[in-house]
Amino acid sequence: MKVLWQHIACCAVLLGIGAVPAAASGSATGVLTYEQSEDRANFIAQVRKARQGDAEAQWQVGMTYAGLGDYARAVPMLLSSASAGHARAANLLGWLHEDGRGTEKSIEQARHWYRIAADQGEADAMSALGRLLLQGKQPEAHEAARQLFERSARLGDADGQYFLGWMLAAPIGGQRDDATAFGWFIKAANQGHVGGQLAAATHLLAGRGVSMDKKAAGDWLIRAAETQDPVAHYLLGQLRLGAEEADLERVHSSFRVAAVAGHREAQFALATLLAKSPVDADKKEAAGWFAKAHEAGHIAAANRLGELYRDGAGVPLQLDKARSIFQQAAEQSDADAMYNLAEMQNDGHGGERDTGKALEWYTRAAMRGHKRAVGVVDSLLSSSVKLSDLGLKGFWQ
Repeated sequence: MKVLWQHIACCAVLLGIGAVPAAASGSATGVLTYEQSEDRANFIAQVRKARQGDAEAQWQVGMTYAGLGDYARAVPMLLSSASAGHARAANLLGWLHEDGRGTEKSIEQARHWYRIAADQGEADAMSALGRLLLQGKQPEAHEAARQLFERSARLGDADGQYFLGWMLAAPIGGQRDDATAFGWFIKAANQGHVGGQLAAATHLLAGRGVSMDKKAAGDWLIRAAETQDPVAHYLLGQLRLGAEEADLERVHSSFRVAAVAGHREAQFALATLLAKSPVDADKKEAAGWFAKAHEAGHIAAANRLGELYRDGAGVPLQLDKARSIFQQAAEQSDADAMYNLAEMQNDGHGGERDTGKALEWYTRAAMRGHKRAVGVVDSLLSSSVKLSDLGLKGFWQ
């Protein structure tokens, strides 16, 4: 990695991508230091060798361009190197095709180059190829992917270890093996693989394949959260919230990092905590987070947002808007929203009174186990009032 960034530094100078700061250059005049001059000379030499057909030099130059984000220059160098049998160049070329960097996006071409690199023993190419094979629905493709992950994992590749653990913990057919999966997750986690750290933490929290250990789970979540991973921060917030003496400031902090990153469950969790505050500013912020979660498709957040508009908490009182939001959430099968919508329809709040529709939503909420809706329906059914020619609407007329 040090060699890579040395190449990138000198290439930046050559391409004029960025000036070297005086503090970094060691001179107020901006004159290159001896080490930088040597790096520049080395890069020029590599370029010359690459143009003469040296596959290793082509790989080095292509990798440098890719590190700078100059993918258009990287691709031709890597293509020449990979075509000459350079495994690492083929692997990087596969990634560029997969992401469409410097070339057209082509999963077929990505698989082609990953396979060439994998056949030459490149562990990360094996895991990348396996990951692409998993996109297919054929059982044989999944088995081929598992074999690639196992080869990669045994060679020490963190992605391979993580994906192998994932296939063992959630197999498509076959026997689930949580204990072995956890072992691979730990190996990946110890290499700094965030997915492995999260998987290890969730297994420790649930006691899957390992004894339940919230302390160890928390340690892995903290390490994963150091990368600013939103899932890690959300899970860490949930773990801290469930502690015997929850530190709400730290809980808020964890949820907020994930919420700002767009994690809708964290947005809902943060909003729920803020909505309980007696401070108006907190309730107003809660409404904002409920709205963001609602926009991201969180149904329960939609219902909570509707309640705030119905009650005028943190937002202006808007009964018609509340009723509209409840309608949206109810149509997406949220039982709380069904009950709230029924209440507003029965009372004629936010729109016309419609007792027939209200009873329909009370009933649907009751069938989903909503206790208050069950109470309303049971009360009506046990009433001395009998059904009339008006049908169920007769309960209110």
